[in-house]
Amino acid sequence: MISCKQVAELLTSDQLQSQSWWRRMEVRLHLAMCTLCARLARQLNQIRAGARGLREGNEADGGLEERLIRRLTRMQ
Repeated sequence: MISCKQVAELLTSDQLQSQSWWRRMEVRLHLAMCTLCARLARQLNQIRAGARGLREGNEADGGLEERLIRRLTRMQ
């Protein structure tokens, strides 16, 4: 069985897609049984989605730096 350390390394390095079918299945089975690794996978997915949103917003909204400055000035 694949270890938590191996799962974490695969999830954080984006190497999972390049692994064999069997290795990806081992990871999926591990995530189904291990709540800590499943939580890590969910958190990484949320971070990636947030980063995509920032990148898309950055392209459409005139720049990340300007958006952050506007948001910070509204908070004061």
